[in-house]
Amino acid sequence: CLFLQALRISSRRLARGLLASSRGPALAFPGMMSPAALPFFLAVFLSCAVAGRAHPSMPTQANAIIHSRLMGSPWLDSPDHRRLTRADPSRPEKIEGLHGPPHKMPAINNLCLRTCEQILFLGTGSPPGLPLASTRSALTYDPPSPLFCSTVAGGDHPDEIEESPMPDVEAAPAPMRPLQDEELIQAYRVGVRSRALEEYIVRLVNKGEVKFAIWGPGEEVHGAATALALSRVVTPSNFGLIPHYRSGALCSMWSELNGMKDFSLTVLRQQFSKDTDPISRGRQMVYHLYLPEVGILPVQSPVGMQLGKAAGYAMGYRFKGITDGIAMGVIGDGTSAEGDLHDAMNAASVWQLPVIILITDNGIAISTTPDEGRGIKDFKSYAEGFGVRHVECDGRDFFDVYEKTLDAARYVSGEQKPVLLHARHLPRFNGHSSAADVTFDLSQDDPLIAFGEELVRRGILGDDDILRRKEGTGRDFFSHHRPGRVMDEEIENVRQWIEKVRGEPEPDPATIEENIYPPFPAVSEPETSGETNVTYAGAIRAAIDNICAKKNGVLWGEDVGRLGGVMTATAGLKDRHPDRIIDTPLNEPLIVGTACGASMHDDLVLLPEVQFGDYTLNAFHWFVHMGNVYWATNGGITYNVILRTPVDPFGGGAMYHSMSLDGYLSPIPGLVILMPSTSFDAYGLLLTAADYDGPVIVLEPKWTYRLALGPAIPGEPTDPEEINLLKKAVMRGDVPTLDPNVRVPFSKAVTRRSGEDVTIVAWGRAVWTAMEAAASLDDEGVSAEVIDLRTLVPPDLDAVYESVARTGRLLVASEDRPFAGFVRTIQGYAVERFPGLPSRALGQKNVPGIAQSHRLESATILNANQIVEAAHEVMEETAGGPSGFCWIPSRFHRF
Repeated sequence: CLFLQALRISSRRLARGLLASSRGPALAFPGMMSPAALPFFLAVFLSCAVAGRAHPSMPTQANAIIHSRLMGSPWLDSPDHRRLTRADPSRPEKIEGLHGPPHKMPAINNLCLRTCEQILFLGTGSPPGLPLASTRSALTYDPPSPLFCSTVAGGDHPDEIEESPMPDVEAAPAPMRPLQDEELIQAYRVGVRSRALEEYIVRLVNKGEVKFAIWGPGEEVHGAATALALSRVVTPSNFGLIPHYRSGALCSMWSELNGMKDFSLTVLRQQFSKDTDPISRGRQMVYHLYLPEVGILPVQSPVGMQLGKAAGYAMGYRFKGITDGIAMGVIGDGTSAEGDLHDAMNAASVWQLPVIILITDNGIAISTTPDEGRGIKDFKSYAEGFGVRHVECDGRDFFDVYEKTLDAARYVSGEQKPVLLHARHLPRFNGHSSAADVTFDLSQDDPLIAFGEELVRRGILGDDDILRRKEGTGRDFFSHHRPGRVMDEEIENVRQWIEKVRGEPEPDPATIEENIYPPFPAVSEPETSGETNVTYAGAIRAAIDNICAKKNGVLWGEDVGRLGGVMTATAGLKDRHPDRIIDTPLNEPLIVGTACGASMHDDLVLLPEVQFGDYTLNAFHWFVHMGNVYWATNGGITYNVILRTPVDPFGGGAMYHSMSLDGYLSPIPGLVILMPSTSFDAYGLLLTAADYDGPVIVLEPKWTYRLALGPAIPGEPTDPEEINLLKKAVMRGDVPTLDPNVRVPFSKAVTRRSGEDVTIVAWGRAVWTAMEAAASLDDEGVSAEVIDLRTLVPPDLDAVYESVARTGRLLVASEDRPFAGFVRTIQGYAVERFPGLPSRALGQKNVPGIAQSHRLESATILNANQIVEAAHEVMEETAGGPSGFCWIPSRFHRF
């Protein structure tokens, strides 16, 4: 019955539409001028209306079907595509069309079946005031608010329209301005400019003018559409983009939309490695961007790391009070084989982050196909497994990309939840990079050509304006294409930019050591007296408490909240800062990578903890990136991250809970590495690290946590009864109250014991082993000086040199292996400075790990007897006097 009724209505409407078309607008829904289509649509529509009374979910499902059919309608791809809108915005009582996205349609379906014959659909004609359609998303995503249903007053005349407010309709999304012709032309222009730029770079590579290049021909249409959609929802103030190195068009369009007009010139300066390169001053390869003025965050070659940073940046919005922000990380489909994707999806799912993970799928990873290198066969199922919304688009289709990206961005911004956005079918025209075959691949369809042709069909551009393929010979792009007017204009711009950049200065080699570290805080260490009653763990708690309260600090890691850390170093902090002490998944790259991402927000201090130093190796690539990003961006950005982890063998930890990291991490330039040996230093160095803008690694010896070591910390009580209460409170896991102004400077060693015969340089637990050895040597009449480095990198070599110049002998002691270790570094510097210096490097035996057996552990690690024996050796080497050595200790100088 419904179908027959629909047929009767359709026939009447069709006849009325044909009649009306002779004098103006056609009365038909888009694509419904076909007699076969009208009955189908109205039958489904009426069926949904009836079903909606029985089950409220059915209209939504049916309308999703209707919407999908409409989005595929040939009408939407035709030059006659028109947007449903008010005919006369100045007369709110006059409205044409049904308005509302699919999830708002049930109210329309349930509206008064008695008036179904009067429902009016307008579309394919051109009524007065009806603007030209700009995008297929306009129908779905550009509703006026509130929703209205239009009925014909009197039944037969389209110019007599009145509105009926819909009952029980939730508020519609804010109106979204449709795409304008100028924006589509801008998108096309950015696309052909990007193509021209990159194909000219191919020529520069072939001529040998640039050493290496990487590019993204084939992704221009996708990039421009993505940027345009994002610009509808966010601005650089609430958006962080960590792009792929193939995201040139995306970054170009986004930059231009946000006021940056010289993006291509910037790319060329980076490509030519010029001193004028504003991103890196010749230090980074092309498209490794950092443009903070438009919200583009640092890119690195291991592209999976974009995702960890994007997830972290999204997490940072919560601590900045930004409730509509979006972060986007971009990878290729090949990178989905990396663990970085799993890390980011885990973070996005567990923390429900406002992040878009964009996968640009060109079906190839250098030369590896998806069958060979990608275990994820269905990204939709993969996303659903994490409870993450999945959106898929055809990366070749400008309008599909725009619509789906807009949908994703509005969802993420509004709901503050994640989306995995999969852009499929992207071509790759020039090979992976200049190291591969750079011949332009003519076997694939070109989305840029298709986009230009669509703009011609719409009457926005002329045939002479657009890029076309032609018959030709040769390997490069230009041999087989007619650029068209728009691209010719951009080619001329690219040529002029190339000539300009060619003449700009090269970087000065004298600057190579600039911007390795941000400036260190200028701090003064307070005088101390007496011994501390605060344990090492208690001092750490007090420092983190102050950082969270006064420096916008955030701590996250495994078991740091509810448990208080396996070493109790964070006990009690979750109660004091419930939103800033966060238990994380058991995933070290996630912990470190998201901390790097969040720290890119101004005024946030991130304090990630890795539960045991042994497991930091899972995140080694993050430490390298933390160390090089300030240098790579020529001082542009750094990560205010203070990573803490327990280290060194102690108490039967065996192979995977006993590692010393001195030798692993110290070779990474740009990191500040601390190893405090006392409660005072742990407290003061952490507070200094919070004042510092750069990355800091704090290695905490497990042996120290439950001990009160070193001098008293300012703020400790002096009354015996209060001291007793303090000790009990700290052991209970409470947070002691200490002076928040205490600071200990970086790269400033301290003398723990003065001596004249031999210098012992140590750090961490080895300081206390050295102190034990020094006491034994003193009983023998040998005066040993113990220097505690406190900061391993960069070390206070002046303190070492000053002491060695007095004693003439050196021992360097650490819990790590001497072989290829940091102890050898300190020894080597000293021997270079003082040729012939008697010296020894001491530490654990060079075996693969620490054994579980206590006896075997004791036989492996550093002990006081080793230091005493080494002191005897260097003393014996100089027993006959200094004349046999190239270097003479200062106390033997006769002048």
